[in-house]
Amino acid sequence: MATTLSLCAPNRVSCSRLGGKRAVGSARALAATRAPARFASRRSVTTRAVQEIAGADWKKEVLESDIPVLVDFWATWCGPCKLISKVVEKAEEAYPKDKLKIVKIEVDPNPDLVEEYGVYGLPTIILFKDGKMVEGSKREGAINLPKLKEHLAAYGLDA
Repeated sequence: MATTLSLCAPNRVSCSRLGGKRAVGSARALAATRAPARFASRRSVTTRAVQEIAGADWKKEVLESDIPVLVDFWATWCGPCKLISKVVEKAEEAYPKDKLKIVKIEVDPNPDLVEEYGVYGLPTIILFKDGKMVEGSKREGAINLPKLKEHLAAYGLDA
């Protein structure tokens, strides 16, 4: 069965894998049609994922937690939030799950939490212990993993 790609690139490329049909797109797009065979031999790696919570889960997941909780306040439209999402995921892997819980909460559907905790800039991370915000733990803006570990170490959390 012949496949025709419809992509944004204006050039037309003929491909024998497409039965000699012409495809709209780039050579890279045509290479993508072969990607499944090329990557089939890679093994799957399972990692812990940062839990994304809704406002309704706030009390149970953050305030009633037996272990410290690092909360990442983020928004879909926030560029720096996307940058630190990888840092937060790496931190999730670096800290034992019985020592630190890391959760993300989107600010747009949760304006009450934004107001209550004074989240004025994004991204914002805040550490909670025993159901309360740890004094001075709120940090706004992008951060790298070593700085995040240093920040958490200042509050007694070592990886």
